Amino acid sequence: MFGSLFYNFWAALFSFAAYFIWAIRDPFAMPWPTIGIATVAAILGFVIMFAVRYFIAYIFYTPEALVHNETESTNEDASVEEERNQQFIPQNNRTTAEFEDENTEEVAQVVRTMLHGEEAVSR
Repeated sequence: MFGSLFYNFWAALFSFAAYFIWAIRDPFAMPWPTIGIATVAAILGFVIMFAVRYFIAYIFYTPEALVHNETESTNEDASVEEERNQQFIPQNNRTTAEFEDENTEEVAQVVRTMLHGEEAVSR
């Protein structure tokens, strides 16, 4: 649904106020029946707003385009292409010690930069 329940309360308030102002113009209007009927108008406005919100959501609904692969080979080609286009490249040929050394050096460089407030000179 479009919006929130808050819109329903605004519609109820507007319905109540509109009927009350319309009914109070009569010089012989009785207070309790006028307030009672205005309350019924507010309840109707509250309920009708659900339909209005649903209709607005229906108008603005845009489904996502579904892409279907027709054969398994297309699936395999797509997965190979996706692996090629990945942003991060796995580094399987490096040892853990080499990776940890580089990682600690990078962390140290970042800390130096933060402490000095300028680009630290690397060795």
